[in-house]
Amino acid sequence: MLKQDLPSQDKVLDRAKDLIQREIKYCRTLRAMISRELEAVVLNGDMDELSRILECKDELISQLRLLADGWRDVLEESGLDTDGTKITDGFGMRLLELYPDDTELPALIEESREIAESIIKAEDEAVSELEKFSSGLRSEMVSRAHAKNAAASYAKMGGGYFY
Repeated sequence: MLKQDLPSQDKVLDRAKDLIQREIKYCRTLRAMISRELEAVVLNGDMDELSRILECKDELISQLRLLADGWRDVLEESGLDTDGTKITDGFGMRLLELYPDDTELPALIEESREIAESIIKAEDEAVSELEKFSSGLRSEMVSRAHAKNAAASYAKMGGGYFY
C-alpha cells in the first residue's frame, strides 16, 4: 500500500469512535434484553418470551461480531495490528496513547468497558436464575410424575371409585 493510500489518522480516529459508539449502543440494548430475560424467567415463567428474547440476543451478538471485523480494519489502519490476537482492554489504552489529545475517546472507552462489565455480571445472574428455574421445573415435573404414578397404582388397586 502506498503512503498516499493510507487513511488519515483523523479518519481512523473517527472510525474508531463510531465503532465504540455502535458497540455501546448494541451493548445497552443487550443489557436491557438480559433484564427482560430475567423478568420473563423469574417473574413470569414465560418460556415463549424467553425464546423471543434469546433470538433477539443472538441477532445483537451477530452485530457485535460484525463490529469486531471493523475493529480489525481500524487496528491495521492505525498501526495497532495485533497479528490476529484478541482485542482487549490493552487495545483501548493503546488507542488512547495514539490519540492523546482527543477529548471524547477516554469517556467512550470507559463507557464501553463499564457496559461490558455490566453485561458480564447480568448474564451470570441470568444464567444462575435460569438454572434455578430449570431445577425447580424439573423437581415439579418429577413430583407430578410420582403423583401420577401413585394415582395410577391406587386406581389399579381399586381405589379412587367412591360413589
